[in-house]
Amino acid sequence: MLRKILFPVDFSENTQKVKKQLKKLADCSREVILLHVIDIRMFSVPVYLDVPEVNDFILEKDVINNVKTQLGKIKTELEKAGFKKVRVMVEEGIPFDSILDVAESKKVTSIIIGDQGHSAVERMLLGSTAEKVVRKAKVPVLVIK
Repeated sequence: MLRKILFPVDFSENTQKVKKQLKKLADCSREVILLHVIDIRMFSVPVYLDVPEVNDFILEKDVINNVKTQLGKIKTELEKAGFKKVRVMVEEGIPFDSILDVAESKKVTSIIIGDQGHSAVERMLLGSTAEKVVRKAKVPVLVIK
């Protein structure tokens, strides 16, 4: 069940909790895939709003570079904890959809995810990513509180 673990990372406080528990599984797992999904809803601005023009490409590129740097730090921590293979992925999309797509395409054997993301407002408006992943995943999902 733990041969190939997908660890969705949103850099919230819960990410730290999940990482701490994940490190304990280093001896019984072959591979971890760190996945951060850049929520495309963050970059969508309705055209009817009168807002200053922003070069979305540069903003998005900066976000991706920052995400890769942060994921690299987590990768190093997990390798030091004993994981043999740690891969890093950055996707763009709706988080729960992307998590499920990556889980299927990379043939992971389990998903380990935190129970809460960034804020209560986001959860109310967008729904809980973890809850949607638990309901729709085709592999076992371990939710860390």
